[in-house]
Amino acid sequence: MERQSEQSAESAESKESAESKESEKMDEAAELSPSAKDNLNLLSDFEAGEVARISGPQLLIEKISDFFGSPAYFWSAIAFIVLWMLINGWEAHLGWHPLDEPPFFWLQGLVSSNALLLTVAVLIRQNRMAHVAAHRSHLDLQINLLSEQKVTKILQIVDELRSELTALRARPDSQVAEMTKPADAHALMHAIKQKQTDR
Repeated sequence: MERQSEQSAESAESKESAESKESEKMDEAAELSPSAKDNLNLLSDFEAGEVARISGPQLLIEKISDFFGSPAYFWSAIAFIVLWMLINGWEAHLGWHPLDEPPFFWLQGLVSSNALLLTVAVLIRQNRMAHVAAHRSHLDLQINLLSEQKVTKILQIVDELRSELTALRARPDSQVAEMTKPADAHALMHAIKQKQTDR
């Protein structure tokens, strides 16, 4: 009995220790460096700029598309279809004249119209998102090319320093010589296009 209480006390202590370590990690993550904060601010400004460019009708379509993509809409659509069929089937069973007799042509028309509108709304939203993705991809390419230029310059400086040191002059490094050459962006773009057309 004492053994079980000791084990439960140890497991409670280990859980508390794990929780405190996890909260410490979260606190460390919350304390971002100034450059990381600047990057986050830049990204949020980019997102805000993209949202500000959305027109009123586009925003309405995206809100409708968000609702159509929600679990609430899924369950409400199923409930509507089942209720429609039950009510109209029950009215037919009682001998009344139902609004939509089986096989439920009105329901089929409503569902088809809904599907058409939903498809158009999703395509409109995807078109805008594709434009945003293209802008981001272009920005990534520019940043990567700039980074490559900076790294090339750093390697050139290091190579110059290495060549000035008398002890290392006798040991030329072909790999460093290759890495100090800047990448040809046009050749890379041509190779990427060629590879995409080969697929």
